[in-house]
Amino acid sequence: MGLVLLAGELLLTCGAEMYRVEETIERMGMAAGFVQVEGFATPTGLFISLHAPNGKVYTRVRRIRHTHNNLATISAVNALSRSFSSGQMTVEQVQNELERLQKQGAPDSFKRQLIGGGGALAFAMMSGGSLLEGIIAGVVGTIVLMVLSKLEGHFPEVLQAAIGSVVAAGLVSLVSRYLDFHTNVTILGSVMVMAPGVVMTTAIRDLLGGELLSGLSRSGEALAISVAIATGVAVVLSLGG
Repeated sequence: MGLVLLAGELLLTCGAEMYRVEETIERMGMAAGFVQVEGFATPTGLFISLHAPNGKVYTRVRRIRHTHNNLATISAVNALSRSFSSGQMTVEQVQNELERLQKQGAPDSFKRQLIGGGGALAFAMMSGGSLLEGIIAGVVGTIVLMVLSKLEGHFPEVLQAAIGSVVAAGLVSLVSRYLDFHTNVTILGSVMVMAPGVVMTTAIRDLLGGELLSGLSRSGEALAISVAIATGVAVVLSLGG
């Protein structure tokens, strides 16, 4: 029971689609020897009922309070569930691997932040910016990701996005006092590191799969984050940034 619940919790925490969570729960539950498995997943909660061969029904509920995007963990849990279902791994082996993934948590390294800064550089130049504007956007984007890593777990994602956009617009405006470049393109590139692309893609996938509850809630989350980013930039620019 704990094995199936932990796998579903990890998938939800890392931003997996609802169909993937429910499919993984069913696959692992059947492989564990249960005759019937019922799972219902939402972005903030997981409900599981497992029917044992002796007629007993085990039901568990798990509240999901904090989420982050981690496609590597989703892929790893997927691979573990398939290996367990095919008999290639024992319950103990899967449990150990799942616990390791849980302890590993969200990726937070300087390398990841530098890669995000590289993305900001690319976005700025794709938007028509010069190399200088791209470099500034990349540096600011890296700093923004460093700030967000400190805020994670302490503030809601919407508030994190607002603070990050204020930091980005403020830093670009500060640098523009000493260097001559287009601030609009540079700010655009630097805030793109916070764009809710994965959330938006997952919301569309859920809607197409008939998961209206999670699809609409994640669409609302993506919209709220986008509005928060725009608001943070607008506040700085309105103050003379």
